[in-house]
Formats: sequence, C-alpha cells, structure tokens
Amino acid sequence: MPFLSRLSYAPVRSPGERPTWRADIEGLRGVAVVLVVLYHAGVPGFTGGYVGVDVFFALSGYLITGILAAEIEATGRLDLARFYARRARRLLPAMGVLLLAVAAFAFAFYSPLEQRPIAETALATAVYVSNVHFAVDAADYSAAEVETNPLLHTWSLAVEEQFYLGWPLLVLIGLVGFRRRGPPSARRLVWTMAAVASLSFGATLGLMESLRGHWAFFASPARAWEFAVGGLGALLPRVRLGSRSPGTALGWAGLAVVVAAGMAYSDRTPFPGWAAVPVVLGTVWALRAGVGASTTSLGRLLGWGPLQLTGRLSYSWYLWHWPVLVFGAELLGHPGLPVRVALAGLSLGLAELSYRLVEDPVRHLRGLAGRPAYGLALLAAITAGSVAVSVGWGSAAAAGAARPEHVLLAETAEDRGRRECLATMRSTGLADCRLGDPEGDETVVLLGDSHAFHWLPALEAVSEERGWRLVTALKAACAPLDVTLWNAELGRPYVECDRWRERVLRWVHAVGPDLVVVSHSQANYNRLDAGEWVGATARVLRRLARTGAEVVVLRDVPKPGVDVPACLSRTLWRGGSPDDACPYDPTPLLETDAYHAQISAAGGVPNATTVDLTHAVCAAPPCPTLRDDSLVVFRDRQHLSAAFAATLAPVLSDALDAARTEGIQAEGVRAESGPVRVRTAASARR
Repeated sequence: MPFLSRLSYAPVRSPGERPTWRADIEGLRGVAVVLVVLYHAGVPGFTGGYVGVDVFFALSGYLITGILAAEIEATGRLDLARFYARRARRLLPAMGVLLLAVAAFAFAFYSPLEQRPIAETALATAVYVSNVHFAVDAADYSAAEVETNPLLHTWSLAVEEQFYLGWPLLVLIGLVGFRRRGPPSARRLVWTMAAVASLSFGATLGLMESLRGHWAFFASPARAWEFAVGGLGALLPRVRLGSRSPGTALGWAGLAVVVAAGMAYSDRTPFPGWAAVPVVLGTVWALRAGVGASTTSLGRLLGWGPLQLTGRLSYSWYLWHWPVLVFGAELLGHPGLPVRVALAGLSLGLAELSYRLVEDPVRHLRGLAGRPAYGLALLAAITAGSVAVSVGWGSAAAAGAARPEHVLLAETAEDRGRRECLATMRSTGLADCRLGDPEGDETVVLLGDSHAFHWLPALEAVSEERGWRLVTALKAACAPLDVTLWNAELGRPYVECDRWRERVLRWVHAVGPDLVVVSHSQANYNRLDAGEWVGATARVLRRLARTGAEVVVLRDVPKPGVDVPACLSRTLWRGGSPDDACPYDPTPLLETDAYHAQISAAGGVPNATTVDLTHAVCAAPPCPTLRDDSLVVFRDRQHLSAAFAATLAPVLSDALDAARTEGIQAEGVRAESGPVRVRTAASARR
C-alpha cells in the first residue's frame, strides 16, 4: 500500500512500550491454558476453566493490535503478506500434524459410524470454519454428541484464525480511514475499536436472549468484542509502575478476577455475555501492569519458571489435550480423576514433542523467515493437504459405513421415526402431529421430552389397533416438570420449555383427552433435590388430572451409557462379534432416588398411575443391545430405537389396560397401602 509510505504522524504508542518479548504475556498464556486443561480434565475447583479461552482472545487482540499499529508507525505501511506468513508458520504446521494424528488414531480405533462426523469436523477445521460447523450442529438436537468429538476444541482456533484474517484490515481502516487522506490517527483507531466492541457485545447479548444463543458462543462477530477490548488495552498510554503503584495493584486484581472466574463459574453460568466481561477486563489489567515492569511482584509471579514453560507450550498443549482426553475416555471407559490427570500430563508431553519437532523449527526456518511468499505457499500447502486428508478420510469412513454389516447400525442411528412430532429446543410452538384413528372415540395424548418421543412407535401401533385418536405434545429436552430447568446445550435456563409447557397444559385442558401418557428423562433429577422433583412432577400431574383424563406415567428406561450403534459398529470394525457386545446393567437406575421420587409424585395424584416397562427392555442384566441379530435396542446413548420400540406395542397395550383398571381403584389403594403400585411389564402380562 504505497500511499502509507508517504505518511508521517505522531507515534501511536510511546517508543519502547512494546518489548520484543514479555515474560508476563508468556505467564498469562500459561495461566489460560492451565485453566482450560484442568476444566476439561474435570479437576474439582475449576468448573469455570473455560474462561481461559477468553484470556487467549483478549491476549490476541492486545498483541496483534499492538504489532500492527507499531508496524504502521515505524514503516508507514502494513505488509499483509508478511503478517499472514508469520501466522501461518506459527499455527498451521502443528495443526496439520494434529489432524493427521487424529485421523490415524480414529481410523484405527473408531468405527466408520463414529469416524464420519469427526472427518467432517476435520474438514471444517482445515478450512478454518469449525466454529461455524459446531454452531450449526448445536441447532440440531439429534446431531452427534459434540462432547465426544476429539476436534471440538478447534472452534476457538477457528475464531482466532478468522480474527487474524480480518483484524489487520480493521486496524488499517481505524488508523488511516477510508479516504486515505491525512496522517494515521491513534484516536480514530481507539474509536474504531470501541465501536467494534460495542456492536459485537450488543450482538452477543441479543443472541443470548434469542433462540440462537449458541451463535453467541461460537460465532466470530459475537466474540470480536473480546479482541477489541484487548486492542484497546494495547492503545492505552504507558503508565509508570512500581511495586506499590495503583497500576500494579490493578494488575493483581485482574489476575485474581481471571483465576476466580475459572474457579467460581460453571456450566450453568450464562456465557459469554456479561460473565465474560470481568475475565476480559482482568486480562487487560494484568497485561497493562506488565508493560515494561518485569521487576514488580506481579511480573515475578508471571515470570515463574513453570508458568513460562506452560506458556511456551500453550498452543501445542491446547491442541493436544482435548483429543487425548477424549480418546482416553473412549478407550478406558469413563476413567476416574487420577487417570484423567495422567492423560492431561500425557498431552503435555505430546505438546513438548510437537513444539520441539514441529512448531518451533518451522517458525524459525531460515528458508521461510523473511520470505512472505514462501510462508503463504506453506499456508496453501498445509491447507490443501489437510483438506485432502479430511476428504479422503471421510470417503473411507463412508465406504466402511456402507458395508452390509454396518448398514443396519447406520440406519438405526439415523432413524428418529416421526421427527415432525418432536418440537426443537428453540421452538415454543406445538408440533402438529395427529396419529391413530382420526375418527376414534377415545383421545390419547403423549406428553414429554425425547424420552416420551421414543415410545411413539409403540403407542401409535396401540392406537391404530384400538381405534384411538393419538395426538402428541413432545419437545426436545423439555421434561413436564413445573420448574425452570437448566439446558446444557443452550447454556442457560430453558425458558422455551417453560413457555411451551404452559401452552401445552392449557391445550390439553381444551382437548379434554381420555388418557394422557407422560414420560421423560430422569437426567434433570441431578439438578433438583428430591422435594423439588416430587413437587414439580406432582403439580403437572394434578393439572392433567383436573382435565378428567386418566394419567399414566411411563417410567424412563435405563440408559446403556454408550452410543449403542457406534459401539456395535466398533466391535465389528475390530473383527469381533456383536452378539454379546456393549451389554449394560439397569440396576443403578432402578435404585436411584429419582425413580422413587416420581412414583411418590404420581401416588399423590388422583387418576395417576405409574407404569414401568424396564423388564420388557431388559429381563435381567447384563442386558443385550442387539436382539435376534438384527434388532438394535437403542439408537444412541439413551433413546430406544424406533424399530425396537415398535415391538413393545403389545406389552405397552397390556400395561396401559392394567394401569387404567388400577386407576379406577387408586383411591382405595392409597387408603390401604400408601402410594399407588407400579405396574411393570411382567405384572401386566400375568
């Protein structure tokens, strides 16, 4: 940009303000990566360690803004080719090696069904859009569980890469404007950064209050304010610091805020939003306190040897820690804390190897340093190679999944039955789903979450046989409990469930059904105490009973704890027999407080009866997950497959008859023996 070469202007920052290397920045990197790794390893006391990612974002904004502004100040121009080449040498080689390692490991140990979504993520990572990939998947409740994706952590790297792509242009516009007239203006750059921070943060808050809250977490525009605040920190005037200066005290406060957030926040903290503000500001305070002040107490702490080591390895450790934890959990079967900590330590060793053999040598390679064209060629080569590996791997996984022995498992995993009958998490409207006999004399309502939805094939068959009108009121992750639930996928209180539930209860009253079948997952019990669970359940059941309908609470069935089609497919992939593979034990679920609490809630409501079909799903442990060589019991980690559920129609029919008969005598039963009895599949057949 030759017009910049003629410019002469006042310095953006004081000379010498930005040293070549700062120990405090390396130390802050160490703090950030330790918080993230401890959080992902499940170490107690670090439930908010995910804020380490926000520390990295603010650090990047601070460093890159300062580097770019200083370059324009010193040279009068901005060498974009050199900037992008430096970033490519720094980031891409280690990333390319990681993708190769993940592909090789997953191909050897994972089934084709498991490999396909990971290969898709690898492709998105190779082209720097994995954050968009995960944001799109987050909108799909039926998508594969992202927590088991070994490349989940690359979403933040994609945000960083998108930042590196666009930020130089923003800094350039902020300094020189659109008209390219007059000297670069530090004041204009400050206003530009402030405007970006304000607009981005406003977008973040707006998204978090909308039905698209996941975009506030994953999308670069919604995260841009963190980089912009970091950039503003780089443009602050230099301050004189000493061991007792206000600046040093503010730096200590900033570091304390970051660490406190990493320990006090949790998965229930609405994030990023307002909760991210103290973390970002705290990072900037700590950075400003370290400007040219390595002799202060804060500088000495951040310059501590172990923090310097982890800071030096922070990028490589971040790359390797999550795949190692995920693969370790899959191979070892939900390991305990000591093993998870050991896995984190193993990933640190891999990070050291990656740094010494790949990251550092390539970054300082003489043939690349100082030659931007070669650096850009490296960027293109690694990107093309990563894309080729991802596409080839995905094709191989698809071919493996197309083998006859895997086709049934793939079809089971993808078959959700009547998806149109299940309202999405972000919907508050009723899914219009009317089945059975539209002219039937009796109306039956199936009410609940996805664990009620998986009974639909069986209840639909019963309704067709009996001539019932069957209507559904089903919503993903929305248990019919009169209490506001926390939704982990949304990362906030599940207000859509509250609105939907109230609308459904009024609708059921208007419909006036003869029978309401209620079912839902017990997963929410861990977030409620026994009294809350019983009260929240009973309040809904009483409102249903006031319609005059008989209410049958269909107990949740025990979960296998593994993705059954993937587990069976993995057994086949390794040459084993699926007949006795992936068994599970239902006993732990039957002994939980949640099991008995729901029975107690139904026992106190007129016309409400509890039915348990656990024995129809599993007569005795260990429970098989494959029946008759071709009937897969579960379609994932917790939901019955549509094909298997349909086979339970006769058992469900008998159980409903017995429950309705018992419901007529419920008051007498309660008076004589306390809570109403639980109808089981076995007792229904006697």
